[in-house]
Amino acid sequence: MATEKSKKWYQSKTVWTGAAGLLTAAGTYVAGEMTSAEAIQTGLTALTAIFLRTGMLK
Repeated sequence: MATEKSKKWYQSKTVWTGAAGLLTAAGTYVAGEMTSAEAIQTGLTALTAIFLRTGMLK
């Protein structure tokens, strides 16, 4: 069985993609392109990806 070194949270592409999703949700809401409900839904999806990924890293 091969052992892998565990990644730091900031080395995960999933975490960076989730952060980009949060910024996109906030930016499109501020710009008026999304309603608050849409922005919240997008932001929660991004947070779910971040927390699931960081939970798997431990």
